[in-house]
Amino acid sequence: MTTRRLAPYGVAVGGAVAITAAIGAVTALASVSGLSALYLLLVLWLGARWGRGPAVAGSVAAFLLYDFFFVPPVGTFSVRGPAELIELVVLLAVALVTSQLAASLRRSQASAEAIAADSRALYELATATLRTDEVSEALALVAATAEKAGVRRFSVVSGETTLAGPTLSADEIRQARWSFDNGRPIGASLSHGQLTLMRTHGQQATAYLPVAGGVVLVDLERAPDEGDKRMVAALIGLTDLLLDRRRAATEADRARGLEASDRLKAAILSSLSHELKSPIASLRAGLTALSSPGAGLQADQRELMTDMDRQATRLDRMVGDLLALSRLEAGLELDREPHSFADLVGGSVRQQSAGLKGHDVALSIPDDLPDVEVDEAQVGRVITNLLENAVEWSSPNGGIEVGAAARDGVLEAWIENEGPAIPPTDLDRVFDTFYTRRAKGTGLGLAIVKRVVEAHGGRVRVENRRRGPRFTFTLPLAPVPAGK
Repeated sequence: MTTRRLAPYGVAVGGAVAITAAIGAVTALASVSGLSALYLLLVLWLGARWGRGPAVAGSVAAFLLYDFFFVPPVGTFSVRGPAELIELVVLLAVALVTSQLAASLRRSQASAEAIAADSRALYELATATLRTDEVSEALALVAATAEKAGVRRFSVVSGETTLAGPTLSADEIRQARWSFDNGRPIGASLSHGQLTLMRTHGQQATAYLPVAGGVVLVDLERAPDEGDKRMVAALIGLTDLLLDRRRAATEADRARGLEASDRLKAAILSSLSHELKSPIASLRAGLTALSSPGAGLQADQRELMTDMDRQATRLDRMVGDLLALSRLEAGLELDREPHSFADLVGGSVRQQSAGLKGHDVALSIPDDLPDVEVDEAQVGRVITNLLENAVEWSSPNGGIEVGAAARDGVLEAWIENEGPAIPPTDLDRVFDTFYTRRAKGTGLGLAIVKRVVEAHGGRVRVENRRRGPRFTFTLPLAPVPAGK
């Protein structure tokens, strides 16, 4: 190794001697000026071939040899006059500057070649990883490439699982988890593509760098140069992208699973609802007939039949809600036509007259309220469900207000009741499917309200006001005919 390092210096000195001999042979035959420029050619070649050290050695050797053999007094290292001294100084200065420029050019060329080689390698690696369907295989390619770049270990960890590279020990797993949980690197830092490694007592410490969805462990065999750090930083960045891709694939698989589950649930609910409709209708008809005085039942038996009829009615309503919800989630096509919102409210109030008995129902609907373009049956269900909810939660004989106003190009309607406030933690959950605050509720009424309103392009919300909860929803206004 020492001989290989000293060889360029030997070539530098030997070249200076050879050029000196050549100059001596030429001057013996004829007087030729400017032969000292031959030394510059040697210095340029040395700087381009081996760098600054051999070039400087060649410059000094040329200076001394030229002074000894060709500058009077010949055969000594003394200089006879200022002219000869200036000539030697200029020769040395030019040789040194030339060697520096040649060495800088060589370093720049070597750096450019190294960057180009790294770029080609990274391009080929990125292309290979993009063509790989499995992220684990792509991460393995990154780890293998890192080992070729002077990295002793390059491991990718997610949780307690090693996704690529050598398996980590239990202590290293704990370090990696701490780094990921706290979002703080250990032993290194990566900022704007620049990797900075920290040393401990002269030894290179193992680095833990948190990335999206995991941690990259890097352990170098030796102190890295700028090229190595640049390559490692690029590999960490590529690992970050691959872990992002892995996380996106996992979320997509989960979403597909949930979507399939929702479709299956909707299909089951729709099928059950259709299948139960006819038997329930027959059951209700039979119970109604048995409850009539002509059936010849005794009073306690008729009371039992009446109670069974109420339960059958409740079951019929629940099955109807399930069927309506399944149709809405399947994308029910709405039959939209212009309707008076006051007429829609009036129909629902008449339908709920028995339940509203004893409650003071106040209508705050202007006479000049524009029509809404809605599906009459579905919006009627919205108003009915909200009225039932108001009756359910209002105080005994408490007031119920139904109001509407045209605001910001839509109709804003509300139904408010006097009663207990909804707990703040439940305000965002009351519209969830199967969520209910009642002991015997199904949790479908308000879920249907939300889906019908959203199917019309509106929004629904609930808030606690001074006297009780208020449910507010919006509906689209009907277009005004031309000429009005």
